[in-house]
Amino acid sequence: MLDRKVSDFLKKPLITVEEDMSLRDTARVMRNEGISGLLVVSGEGMPVGVVSDTDMVRALSRGVSRDTRVGEIMSRSFFGVSPEATLREAARLMRENGVSRLFVVKGAEGRTELSHMPEGIISISDIISAVAGRGLSFK
Repeated sequence: MLDRKVSDFLKKPLITVEEDMSLRDTARVMRNEGISGLLVVSGEGMPVGVVSDTDMVRALSRGVSRDTRVGEIMSRSFFGVSPEATLREAARLMRENGVSRLFVVKGAEGRTELSHMPEGIISISDIISAVAGRGLSFK
């Protein structure tokens, strides 16, 4: 199972939020979509950052308002994996970089620049589901 390609497990469509969205509204998107991380885009739709549920909890625990723009707390670091990589390679990249999700970008391996929209995202929970035998193709 871990030798299957990342492209077999892409979540489509890729869920995004705009950088001026509030933490409150971003949390609603995460809850409604059942996801723990999002790609943050500019008003023009270009990738500008990543926000996770952990980022939001940390910010709120520091006293940041729920009305704060997500762009103020997002990470600007992107970690990617090629759609041709295996789940095993994706798991290794997650472990080595201390991240729980990777953006799927042709030719990416590790820290990457996003100059266009990724093909999708793969998370630790996707890999766990695949190992448990519940990994279905999202295409």
